[in-house]
Amino acid sequence: MADFTRCNGLQVFKDGEWIGVEPLPNALVVNIGYQLQIISNGKLKCAEHRAVTNSRSARTSAAFFFTPSPDCLIKPAGALINASNPQLYKAFQYKEFFTNYAMKQGQTDIVLEPFKLQA
Repeated sequence: MADFTRCNGLQVFKDGEWIGVEPLPNALVVNIGYQLQIISNGKLKCAEHRAVTNSRSARTSAAFFFTPSPDCLIKPAGALINASNPQLYKAFQYKEFFTNYAMKQGQTDIVLEPFKLQA
């Protein structure tokens, strides 16, 4: 979560390059994690992002991370699954995800692969 109303610094990784995000007045940016991508059945996307320094002005960023208990069941919300929106991810315990994530540090393009349902 970041308030970028006065200062540039947020970048997202898209199509193989880092792209600056232009700040919007009175806007708050909330970056979601992989769990919300799965719970939303892919409607929301986890974006690889970073904050970079700005030599013209100071900025304060605050990061908050919330994780479920290791045995928490993560799965797409049933209300988002229907005939035209099939389930994209299998159900799993958070500890399965965390183990996989730790083993694939830096390989963000494949972190969710073990949890995707085959089409």
